[in-house]
Amino acid sequence: MIYNMISKDLKRISKNTNQSLVLNTVRQKGPISRAEIARITGLTPPTVTNITAKLLKYQLIVEYKIGESSGGRRPLLLKMNPDAINVIVIYVGPNRLIGYLSSGDINVLKRQSYEITRFSKEEIIELMFTVISNLKENSNAEVPGIGVVMHGPVKSEEGISIFAPNLGWRNVPIKYIIENKFHIPVFVENDVRTMTLGELYYGSARGKNSMIFLNIGYGIGSAIILDGKLYRGCSDSAGEVGHTTIDVSGPKCSCGNYGCFEAMASERALVKYVVKDIKEGRKSLVEDMVNGNLEYVTPEIIYEAAHQGDLLAQQYLLKIARYIGIALANIINTFNPELIILGGGIVKAKSIIKETIIDMIKQRALESSYKVSKIQFSNMGEEAVFKGAVDIVMSNIF
Repeated sequence: MIYNMISKDLKRISKNTNQSLVLNTVRQKGPISRAEIARITGLTPPTVTNITAKLLKYQLIVEYKIGESSGGRRPLLLKMNPDAINVIVIYVGPNRLIGYLSSGDINVLKRQSYEITRFSKEEIIELMFTVISNLKENSNAEVPGIGVVMHGPVKSEEGISIFAPNLGWRNVPIKYIIENKFHIPVFVENDVRTMTLGELYYGSARGKNSMIFLNIGYGIGSAIILDGKLYRGCSDSAGEVGHTTIDVSGPKCSCGNYGCFEAMASERALVKYVVKDIKEGRKSLVEDMVNGNLEYVTPEIIYEAAHQGDLLAQQYLLKIARYIGIALANIINTFNPELIILGGGIVKAKSIIKETIIDMIKQRALESSYKVSKIQFSNMGEEAVFKGAVDIVMSNIF
């Protein structure tokens, strides 16, 4: 009975602008008081009181706890009802497919993870179907939407994976394929933008109006927050910082250009630098850690060697740090953001590279800009993907 009541009321909410505004404010800002909702939304206190009463009746939000007083009576804080809905998220990364079942208050109820290296497109899609079916069977509330996070660029409105580098996918209509199978609305976004939204609403960027998220892994992706919103550009392609030129004489990038930031400073580039020098006779702990088989060198092994004092690993991490600093200086001069967050595998080397990155920014960025831009390393990791994806689904549903 409760399930059916909530299902019916979800449809009402999506058609009511003020109710949707209040519900999304509670979802993204909660636990939150009615007075704070009124301040953020610009709605009058009586309007907020009436709307929250309806949302409580619909069981979409709950009264959570008494908050701290700011001078008057202590406020009663509201948050999303964890039992209101469930959301399924599928993350198709470079090497793994991860499925999540989320509660209404964006906590993981169930997680499934699978290695997909050397899987064909058809095998990955079949695995998606299996994981979605399993998670749906484990849900205890309505599942009004599915979020799919793809490695690589996507057309989010059409739900198309344009290119997934490690998978070899091109122009795969993910949204159509999954909706045709499960008849549930599907929302597709790329991994870096999803992480950015996770940081913006639930991480260290919460409350920021301008922020750049830079994800440095096997590739380099970024996303831009301007005026508190994701900036997509006129063709949904904004944020391709990884394919800006750092060195016109640099190596060829996967995009076909030469000297791209990604070709110079990604984890893929790091592995190439280190392996090349070892093959040319340089001694390194890295070689010992893979028993001489250089095909097994990974970024994680290089980070570990660097932390153990390996000079070769440290040398190339500092080289990459200089390139990162140059790229960030360009970003700061262009966007003048409040905050830049670095995420991805490179976070494992932050104690080694941070000082060099900051020094390069100071050398190359305008002082008036870099002095107000804060640089942070992400501490959310995979959580940013999960929470960002659930937020995308809920923002589209409510």
